[in-house]
Amino acid sequence: MNVGVLVFVLIYELATIFGVGFFLARKKKKTGDGEGDFAFSGKGLTTAHVGVTLALTMLGSAHIWGTCENAASMGSIAVWFGIACTVMMVVITQITGPWVRKVGTNTLPDLFGRMYGKGVRILIACVMGPLVFGCLCLETQCVAVTFVVCTGWPYMVGAIIGGAFGIFYVLLAGMKEVSWLNMINAVFMYGALIIALIAMFVCLPGNGWQDVATGLQETGNGWMLDIFGNKDLIVGFAIPTIFTCTMFQGVSQMGLQTCIAAKDAKTIKKSIWLAGPVNGLFCIIPSLLGMAALALGYLKIGGNAMMMTPAMMLDVLPKWVIALICASFLGALLSTFAMTSLCPSTIFAYDLYGGLYKPNATEKEKTKVMRIMIVIVGIAAIALSSFQPSVVTTINWIFTWAVPMFVTLVFGLCWRRNTKAMVITCILSWIANVLWITCDLQTYFNMPNFHQVYLCLIVTLVVGFITFAVMPGSKPGYFRLSKEEQEATKAMKATYEA
Repeated sequence: MNVGVLVFVLIYELATIFGVGFFLARKKKKTGDGEGDFAFSGKGLTTAHVGVTLALTMLGSAHIWGTCENAASMGSIAVWFGIACTVMMVVITQITGPWVRKVGTNTLPDLFGRMYGKGVRILIACVMGPLVFGCLCLETQCVAVTFVVCTGWPYMVGAIIGGAFGIFYVLLAGMKEVSWLNMINAVFMYGALIIALIAMFVCLPGNGWQDVATGLQETGNGWMLDIFGNKDLIVGFAIPTIFTCTMFQGVSQMGLQTCIAAKDAKTIKKSIWLAGPVNGLFCIIPSLLGMAALALGYLKIGGNAMMMTPAMMLDVLPKWVIALICASFLGALLSTFAMTSLCPSTIFAYDLYGGLYKPNATEKEKTKVMRIMIVIVGIAAIALSSFQPSVVTTINWIFTWAVPMFVTLVFGLCWRRNTKAMVITCILSWIANVLWITCDLQTYFNMPNFHQVYLCLIVTLVVGFITFAVMPGSKPGYFRLSKEEQEATKAMKATYEA
């Protein structure tokens, strides 16, 4: 066991998580709870907090160990996940984030409910909550891997300890705690990564990166050094990843809760200058680490693509560098863990508990429900974290579920609203997604690069345009209404909740 590494990581996480959490909780106790303080930080996050929190919320398992894992099969094109996330940040900060902030909704299911009715609100809540929970399970998996690197502990021990940290990352003071911890972790993370990259140049055996390039070329994998990889990977991975990341996070509670907590729409738009670079550039270093591990033969030593990079790091890097990397990786992962536990808990408290069971629930009651749910979903994620396939593959499948939600959100805001058309479009797209994967239709039709996102996007657009255009009972899009009509639509919320 690397005792020194473990002690450093534990001291850093304990000092930041509990120090910030208890300070903010005590401060809030003195000032009293404001409306939405726990879930939305009183809707007063500044540009810096919004930008950094958006960046670290989306900077989790797929960016870190997932990108290292991808590098084993596709090389430097793995950084396209970071490019995809940069496009996603543009869409969130310039389009969908300002939309939801202007509308004044607290949850995305509530927004769908305002446009399409109470039944759709419940449908979206029951679909979006589990999807974000799936992301939480992946975060737990990678948190556990980070603890394996630190300690040599069994995987499940790492999942339990890491999951406990993740729960406390948000449990004490909610969104405000997450935003302040993210500010600290972002500075520490990039400092640690720069040091790690320098150390890799110095500590790799032989001629360092030159041997990595030579090793890849000698094994016939020289194409891995090209960021454009090959045609199959561009069509089958890079482009689909842009679609899935943008459409899921552009409409998910996970992607937009930070925007809902922002001071105003202008704050969200300005945050792109932090959110884009902090998130998008991160994938470069994990992809380099993954290629180095592959070229140096650590795929066999690690046992699988997920563990090859940790095996290399433990073997070639000084312990103090490992400590910095593990602490920074863990900070980023715990940030995403916190948000992926807060978001389904917010949906449960506001849309199911508050929307169905107790419409007149106070903010204090909703906060209590959220805290309970954060603990429940965190424990469930720990239990399920070891039963999952590769991270990025799973992320892309989860993200594809949001394709019809993204399209029908745009339809409902900018074109027209039709409840039956919306439900039909979503259900047919979801069926296509499930059948394409579970029945292995990709292999059956000999279309290895036809990602399921292409299928779901085609189904959604064709079915959506036809049904929204021809089905009776359509209403104008929300943004096409007058201000008086928009206010009347907001008032309908109280009606359908009652």
